[in-house]
Amino acid sequence: MKKTKKILEIKKYPETLDEKSCDQPIEGAFEVMSERLMRIQRDLLMPAFIFEHEKIQNTITFFGASRIKPEEVAKAELDAAKKGRGKNAKAQLEAAKMAYEMSKYYTAAEELARRLQEWSNTLDLPADKKFYIMTGGGPGIMEAANKGAYLAGGKPVGATIVIPDEQKRNKYLERGVWINFNYFLMRKFWLLFFAKALVVFPGGTGTFDEFFEVFTLMKTRKTSNPKIPTVLFGKKFWQNSVNFDWLVKTDVMTKRDLDLIRYADTVDEAFDFITKSLEKNLSLSEI
Repeated sequence: MKKTKKILEIKKYPETLDEKSCDQPIEGAFEVMSERLMRIQRDLLMPAFIFEHEKIQNTITFFGASRIKPEEVAKAELDAAKKGRGKNAKAQLEAAKMAYEMSKYYTAAEELARRLQEWSNTLDLPADKKFYIMTGGGPGIMEAANKGAYLAGGKPVGATIVIPDEQKRNKYLERGVWINFNYFLMRKFWLLFFAKALVVFPGGTGTFDEFFEVFTLMKTRKTSNPKIPTVLFGKKFWQNSVNFDWLVKTDVMTKRDLDLIRYADTVDEAFDFITKSLEKNLSLSEI
């Protein structure tokens, strides 16, 4: 009996890639893809059920560094560094001074989140129309914002992710809503999906990734609201980190794009801009 010719021959993944080997199917690729798609589906659907159950439809999302410490912790480390001795003492002191300088953003994030939560609490709206403070759920600025919402009697929301380090859930989510994600793309999707305002504090590559994705979506009108009130907190930090004027001058960005963001250096500035923007956009019944 004549053997049927195999339509698809599965071969092992080559040790080195070349033009020929790239044409060969990878053993187990379909199984791996299937498992990955299931995790993506879980990351998409489970938060939808949770948000519906918790009646969350409007968030004010905070982004920022996980490495920024509470002011009292940074102050204690600075005091200890001042007493340091040895060849690394000077470098350790400079690092401690910078950490203490950056800790002001932890304090600001906590205060801003608290005030925004208190403002939301006063709105004459049903629970599913009120605003909730949402973060990436980890330490640093995320912890500070969740703490502020917690202290104001709100329900903090956190979206953590499975990575090798630093993404431990902060303790202020114990009375809030906590969702753990497998993939950054789905985590960012949900951090933005219900966002009616964004506050971006100083941060590293993760914060930059989150901000620039949102910025790109807004400038290309891929968000439901093409102009989500967006605050870059800490003008000096942001202007030193990203030279937007140079990007405009070199014609890779338009000046109109910069209308999508607002700098703030104080909690009052950020609070007034966000609440006035929301109240203007709302007609509160239309949220």
